[in-house]
Amino acid sequence: MPSQQELVFTADTFSRGALRMTVTLLRSINPQLALTVQNQMCSPINPQPDNNPSPKDNFKIDLVPLDVRGVVESLQKTGQHPQVDPGTQMMVKALIIDWINYANLLIGLENSKNAQ
Repeated sequence: MPSQQELVFTADTFSRGALRMTVTLLRSINPQLALTVQNQMCSPINPQPDNNPSPKDNFKIDLVPLDVRGVVESLQKTGQHPQVDPGTQMMVKALIIDWINYANLLIGLENSKNAQ
C-alpha cells in the first residue's frame, strides 16, 4: 500500500483513460468543464512513439480548485443516477477518489503557501 507521501506526489498525475472517462461522464452534465478537463491531455509525461496513444499515458494536470470541485460534484451526480449500471458506478467512484486526492494536493499546496 502506497504511503500518504507517495499519493501526494502522484495526485496531480492522471492516466489518459481516467481523463477520457471523466470527459465522457461530464460532457452531458457540464460541457465547458468537460472541455477544460480534455484540454489537460495536451502533453503526456511519457509520450508514446507511435500514432496509437496508450490509455496508460500519464498527464500532469493543473486545474483551479473550483473546477476540481465541479468535477467531483458532477461525478457524484452521475454515480447516483438510477440508470447507471454497477460497473459504471464503480468506475465513477474510482474517478471521484482520484479527483479528491488531487483536491487534497491543492489544499496542501495552498496551506504550505499560507504557512510561509
